[in-house]
Amino acid sequence: MAVMSRDKVTDLRAALQVAEQRGELLRVSRCVDPGLEIPSIMRALGKLPSKPAVLFEQIAGYPGLRGCGGVFADRGRMADLLGIPRDKFSSKQPFLDALDHPILPTLVSTGPCKENIVKGNLDIRKLIFSTRGAKHVTHDYFQPVVILKNPVTGQVNASMYRTCIQGPDTVTVNIRWNQHGGFLLSMAKEMGVSFPVAVCIGVDPAVYVAAVTKAPLGYNELGFAGALRGRPLELVHCETVDLAVPAGAEFVIEGEIRPPYRLGDDGPWPEYFGYLGMNIHPPVVDITAVTHRNNAINLVFAPGTFPNIVGMGSDAQFYRHLKAFAGDFVVDTRIDRVGSHRYLVKVKKTESHHEGLQLNVAYAAMGFDSRVDNVILVDEDININDEEHVWWAINSRCNPARQVHILPEARTHQNCPIAGVREMVNEPIVKGKMIIDATIPWNYRVLEKSPGITYFTQSTWPKVDLKEVLDEKDFAKWVR
Repeated sequence: MAVMSRDKVTDLRAALQVAEQRGELLRVSRCVDPGLEIPSIMRALGKLPSKPAVLFEQIAGYPGLRGCGGVFADRGRMADLLGIPRDKFSSKQPFLDALDHPILPTLVSTGPCKENIVKGNLDIRKLIFSTRGAKHVTHDYFQPVVILKNPVTGQVNASMYRTCIQGPDTVTVNIRWNQHGGFLLSMAKEMGVSFPVAVCIGVDPAVYVAAVTKAPLGYNELGFAGALRGRPLELVHCETVDLAVPAGAEFVIEGEIRPPYRLGDDGPWPEYFGYLGMNIHPPVVDITAVTHRNNAINLVFAPGTFPNIVGMGSDAQFYRHLKAFAGDFVVDTRIDRVGSHRYLVKVKKTESHHEGLQLNVAYAAMGFDSRVDNVILVDEDININDEEHVWWAINSRCNPARQVHILPEARTHQNCPIAGVREMVNEPIVKGKMIIDATIPWNYRVLEKSPGITYFTQSTWPKVDLKEVLDEKDFAKWVR
């Protein structure tokens, strides 16, 4: 079956249709509990060699609502959803092109997210099912895209912030002071004004990708999402706050963070490091309205269940960040899987004065994001997407006494428990940073033991055509 083109993927339902066209959508028809059963099923599916998307067709206590997960768990599926190459290196340029040429969204009069509008005396717990994500979690959560705006300029911001139910008409949104949303909220506090919030659940995959991509403060992530789609994203005005949201969203929770900007309770939550997170106190949002589609679908994110390949835009930005610093000396980059804070950089030394530049590149990498705790440097012949090959380089080319560099403590992300726990005892959220230089030092790289053969020349063999060597039966059994 032909797969839907990227410009036709306008919402979550179209994304699920693409998964089905690829033969990768599982349907769970029996009734499931959203609190712990859904994430447990997702974790079991996430351990399979191939990562399907899953649609839960009956949710206990929520007739008419559905749930899904794993939409972003497979790189090939993401490539089809976004119309990009499947190869990790080749896929970087389309993201950079989209970032450089955003297509601003367009406002429409209405959309599917307006099929049901609830105002006044509402109870969010009865309207949208939530999840607990893992055992020993005592709160109920959504993992949405949150739309905010600069209270002075009106510039829009879209990010993913965990949302925790506090009561029938209140939630917290995990906006941290050192994130773009935190900067905007601080401006509102200084002005003494209410801060409008739109929590969007179940949107176009391009919006999720845009929301988690590292971009400058003031950049319009929704324009980036439009460029990924090749057409403007359609937005509709909210009912009760001055924000616009994706017209095809499954659910939209509208509200305000109001003076005196009270705080709520959040945590623990199964964080992406694999640990239960800290108990924290994010700002409280007073809910003013909820809109949703008919037979709405809640897209469930729960760290530790399915892998979620939504950080592809940040991968591209990291590559550009280092290419801008060192040009063709940088060959490729990789942000490691979520939860390790490990960043890999492939470089190419071609002259003696290049020795040492790899460390400057590593220092520049540290400045990309506070999450960069470890940088691994490798030569141009190493496949940075092959874990075994990277460790082969570390073990055979790195002298830890000289080539592992421990840097002073600096800010990291609070979800790293060895740093986050310090916040619980009023200490700064910092840890030491590390550079592993697994590149061959130049003076050894050019040292020959015979003409054209260095001490790091890898073993090679003549090419063999096994079809000419083996019997037809053995060739069919072992080669074909």
